[in-house]
Amino acid sequence: MNVKPLLFTTLFAAALPASATSLFQPIELRDAELASLRGRYVLPDRIINFGVTMTTLWQNSSGASIGAQVVLQVNNQAQANLTVTPLYEAGNGSTVSTGSGQVLGGAGLSNVQGIVQSVRTAGDFNKGLNDLSVEISHNSGDAMPNSGQSWTGDQQFNNSAGSINISSAKGGLQLALQANNNQGFAQQQIGLGGVRQQSNITGALNNVQNLAALNVALRDNPRGLDGLQCAWDQIRTMRPAGY
Repeated sequence: MNVKPLLFTTLFAAALPASATSLFQPIELRDAELASLRGRYVLPDRIINFGVTMTTLWQNSSGASIGAQVVLQVNNQAQANLTVTPLYEAGNGSTVSTGSGQVLGGAGLSNVQGIVQSVRTAGDFNKGLNDLSVEISHNSGDAMPNSGQSWTGDQQFNNSAGSINISSAKGGLQLALQANNNQGFAQQQIGLGGVRQQSNITGALNNVQNLAALNVALRDNPRGLDGLQCAWDQIRTMRPAGY
C-alpha cells in the first residue's frame, strides 16, 4: 500500500478552511448576483469609435454581381454616422440559365431569437457564406475611413444581376437581395438584440455572401491605467471567501 499519497490527501483536506472544502461543488447564484456579473471590458477613454459593417453580395454565373455595404459608426462623442455603398459588377455578358430549384420550408427561421445563419440551396455548384466577426484595432485618434453615401432613408439598387433593398426594419437595419433569373434571394438583418443572415439559392454557379463585423478602435496610449482592477475587485467582493 502506498501511504504517502493517502497521507498527503488527509493532511491537505484537514488544512482547508471549511468554506473551501466545497470549492469544487456546484452552487446556485441568486438573481441579484447574476444581474451584477460583467464580462471583460475596456475603459471608456480607450474607445475611439466603434461601428457595425454589413455587406450582402450576390454574384451569378456570368460574373455579374449586385450588393450593398452598410456602415454604422459611433465615435467617442456618441455621434453616429450611417452610410450605404452600392456594389456592382457588370460580368462577362454570358447568358444566365433560369433557376429551376425549389427551396422548401424554413419559415420558422424568422422566429428564432439571437444569431441565425442559414444557407439553403436547390441548385448546383453554388457557394454560400454567412460570417459574423469582431474586429479590434488600435488607432491614434483618427476616425475609421468610410467613403459611402450618407443614409437618406430606404434605398434600392438594381442591375442585371438583381436588386437589393436597404431599409430600417423592426428597429434595426435590413438588406434584402433578390437575384434575377430565379437564382434566389439573400437577406441580412440586425436589430432587436439579434442578427439574421440567410440565403436561398435556386439556380447554379452563384456565389452569395452575407458578412457582418463589429469594429472597435482603441486608443494606443490610454490616459491612465487607473481602474484596470475594477473587474477583479468587483468579482472578488461578490462572493464570500472560498468561492
